[in-house]
Amino acid sequence: MCQKSFLKFVLVILGVYFFWGHNVYAIEKVAREKTLVVTPWSDTTGPLKNAKNWHIYQIGNKNQREIGHKTIYEALMYTNLNTGELVPWQATGFKYNEDFTTVTVNLRPGVKWSDGVSFSCTDVKFTLEMLRDNSDLNYAFIYQEWLKDVVCVDDLTVQINLNKPGPRWFHMNLALGHENHQVILPSHIWGDKDPKTFTNYDLEKSWPVGTGAYALVSSNAQQYIFDRRDDWWGTETGFMDNPAPERIILVSVGGDESMAQMIIADNVDSGHPLQPGSFKAATKRNENIRSWNRKGPVWGAADGCGYVLFMNLAKEPWNNRDVRLAINYAIDRKQLSTIGYENANYPVVLPYSSYMSGRWITPATQKIIDKYDRDKTDHQLVAKHMKAAGYEKNSKGLWSKNGETLKVPLRTPQWLAPLAPPMSVQLKKAGFDASAVLEPEASSAWVDDLKVGNFETMFMVHCGSLGEPYQTLKDLHSKWSADNKCNSPIACSRYRNDEYDKIIDKLEKIPGSLDDENYKTLVNQAVDIYLRDMPEIMLLEELHVVVYNEKYWTNWPGGENPYAAPYPCWEAWNLIVHNLQPR
Repeated sequence: MCQKSFLKFVLVILGVYFFWGHNVYAIEKVAREKTLVVTPWSDTTGPLKNAKNWHIYQIGNKNQREIGHKTIYEALMYTNLNTGELVPWQATGFKYNEDFTTVTVNLRPGVKWSDGVSFSCTDVKFTLEMLRDNSDLNYAFIYQEWLKDVVCVDDLTVQINLNKPGPRWFHMNLALGHENHQVILPSHIWGDKDPKTFTNYDLEKSWPVGTGAYALVSSNAQQYIFDRRDDWWGTETGFMDNPAPERIILVSVGGDESMAQMIIADNVDSGHPLQPGSFKAATKRNENIRSWNRKGPVWGAADGCGYVLFMNLAKEPWNNRDVRLAINYAIDRKQLSTIGYENANYPVVLPYSSYMSGRWITPATQKIIDKYDRDKTDHQLVAKHMKAAGYEKNSKGLWSKNGETLKVPLRTPQWLAPLAPPMSVQLKKAGFDASAVLEPEASSAWVDDLKVGNFETMFMVHCGSLGEPYQTLKDLHSKWSADNKCNSPIACSRYRNDEYDKIIDKLEKIPGSLDDENYKTLVNQAVDIYLRDMPEIMLLEELHVVVYNEKYWTNWPGGENPYAAPYPCWEAWNLIVHNLQPR
């Protein structure tokens, strides 16, 4: 273990030790076997951020994503992404009008905020319209585009009026169970606060207030502590028994090595994923450790994303299709998996996740994939397309034009580091002056640069294909390239194609269904353009070895019991909290 990772690991362990051994927070002690301990996801390492700010919609605040939605907050609905099944929670159902411009949502009777105030339509109206009216908040761009207003028919009946037909809008934003859906805030707390400055944090006032089964009792850079509430509405109404863990603690983590040491020592139960090699080594030292699959080499579960190489299509030469195709044919995707991930994932050429690809790669779609045959390494095709783009190899065997060598700087966020070394070697073999440019640890500069177009090429993920093709194909619409800015880091290739835009605009108005021939035809037209132009280069399905420790808790979801997707940064992780049982 490197010195830096070891020091981080020691700090985390000391934090856990001092909590259980010395009770430095002067709160009631809870036995380890009654405590669920988790760490943040892979892109949040080091000290916990925003410990004194629980405004979950402020840009940069990850408290909802990392822990808030499995403790303090709950959702209107969740989705079991493995099956597509909706799981009603704060709401019991929803229904669209005929033209998909209005969604009527029925709220569950008896839901209460942690301070005893009833949860009602007023809270839904306040939250959604607050996001619409404050452009500097997370998700505001969604509500500014889509939300006309919210009307309270009565306390338990919500009418959401949209600016345009949105047959999947409610599901995508308020019922999905992925990491990007929005939870409701209490209007009686927030109504007179400035959403730009309110921190939503005051433990003496029991803030933050949510409807969830847990309340925040301590919050600092090392750990957040949440205790189970005896007055949770779910038990009062008979909706569901209280969850088994009496306490949930989020502790900081230093990365792959420190996570491995912590879970081997039984100090954490889940959280930060392990690299396949680290996982296999850890299971040899602790038989209680498992992942989604109990047998490899594919240990992990689908993340709903794929690893992708973005090229900034607003710049030369990346706006040249022949250059993009040449780079594609220089890549050996299977080798990327073998070297970078020990064969724990597999190649993809479309931005579809395995949550839906089995259904949506129809025979007609497969014919298009076969026609273009993008998943192969062929240096003759590299040469063909580079020459078509006006390049020749120089005396060093590198592709050059007008005396200038084409450089391919593979900018790489830390969590995608396994991709960079093998791909840089592959590109060099094909005559590209490629280099891996690894981002500093814990740096977020790459996110801002991606959004404003300050990059050449960058490894990223393309996420969203959880139920139907539109969910990711829409990210290549040119509206994301307006003014050289994009709101979502998964949609920043800056592709522009009027024909493609028109197809996506039509798909937006149609519910995704395999029974709709018009929908399928439009999807395949978009797929044909996508594979023809290669506006991005999909590489591998993103699968992570999400680890569980069964020493204290059992009934984790897995391939044999897929009641919820396993990712700790997703809202539906709340379902896991409510299903865990003591060993």
